[in-house]
Amino acid sequence: MQNNVEIIQINISGEDKPGMTSSLTEILARYNAFILDIGQANIHQSLTLGILIKTTADKSGSIMKELLFKASELGVMIRFTPISEERYNDWVGRQGKNRYIITLLGRTVTARHIAEVTKVVAEHGLNIDAIKRLTGRMPLCEDDRAAKSCIELSVRGSLTDQERSTMQEGFMNLSEIGLDVSFQKDDIYRRSRRLICFDMDSTLIETEVIDELAERAGVGDKVREITASAMRGEIDFRESFSQRVALLKGLDVSVMEEIARSLPITEGLE
Repeated sequence: MQNNVEIIQINISGEDKPGMTSSLTEILARYNAFILDIGQANIHQSLTLGILIKTTADKSGSIMKELLFKASELGVMIRFTPISEERYNDWVGRQGKNRYIITLLGRTVTARHIAEVTKVVAEHGLNIDAIKRLTGRMPLCEDDRAAKSCIELSVRGSLTDQERSTMQEGFMNLSEIGLDVSFQKDDIYRRSRRLICFDMDSTLIETEVIDELAERAGVGDKVREITASAMRGEIDFRESFSQRVALLKGLDVSVMEEIARSLPITEGLE
């Protein structure tokens, strides 16, 4: 890097207003500053904006002076931090590590939930790049039954297969405190998914269809008994399925159509 090149991190915070990002970056544009990184977050009309720029020593003073005046005019706080070439290159080097997406899903996502998830992340030496809310803003009066909250964490680091397995196990245990956690490597296979396969009975629907059919056929107890035997390992699935279906012989197809029209869809499926 040339000696007269400077890297400056700019952090802006304050009340969010329309046109703020535009007016600030317009100043950078006039001095042909190169944006190395940029990120913005808004929480309850409060803005936090970070911009990492590369410029030259003869322009940096004027850029910071104009940005200070504009920040004063907009009523926001602004801070400048010089970044050394060594520190910047070290940061760029870390970007090459694997990235993972951790998704938190629950009726509500509490501070305890986030603390437990991020504790697992820290224990495995991963660094959080970004946190993003995927669901809409939650009204205070929302009914607990209808409430849903989803937050996504983007993290970077390297994991062995064993470490990844241990991390997934740690996330699985969080279901005990009312939280579902998805842990995925952020690669082309995650970003380009167009087909998702689910189990049906007691997953996408809140019932077992064969049990519903058995009740209509008057053999509900017998079918449940065979199911329990299979669950105990006394007969294999294929045999148990054959025995259960045989008990449905003679049931009119209209019964299946009737059940299909009234299947109880699992909450959250939509």
